[in-house]
Amino acid sequence: MKRQIQIGEKVSLRLRVGQESVHYGGGLVAGSYIIGLFGDAATEVSIRYDGDEGLLAAYNNVELHEPIHSGDFLEVSAWISKVGKTSRVIALEAHRYIKLTGSPKESSADYLPERELVASAQLVNVVPLDCQRYRD
Repeated sequence: MKRQIQIGEKVSLRLRVGQESVHYGGGLVAGSYIIGLFGDAATEVSIRYDGDEGLLAAYNNVELHEPIHSGDFLEVSAWISKVGKTSRVIALEAHRYIKLTGSPKESSADYLPERELVASAQLVNVVPLDCQRYRD
């Protein structure tokens, strides 16, 4: 089968952070929340590139740039930046594009004219040769 995505082509997930994801006071979400989203985006990249979810080998250079709160709208992007025989380095970014303001009402929010980078990382995924179903 032919690959469904090419090296450098982005996959994006868009979502709203729900109240159930709050871990700290003030509606603050734990940093591990974004790691889960990065894993989901990387899994889609792997499925579209190799036809298999692959196996997480490592996270590199995880940076949490801004706090994430309940009510934020995020866009999480992933793309393959490097390919080895069985390994794939996947670059990851998360941007906030809607932010609750809480003023004048609790439900008030702003659509941001420029997205805010809230987190970035690299993930190394391994897809064994016998699991690689797609080819160029």
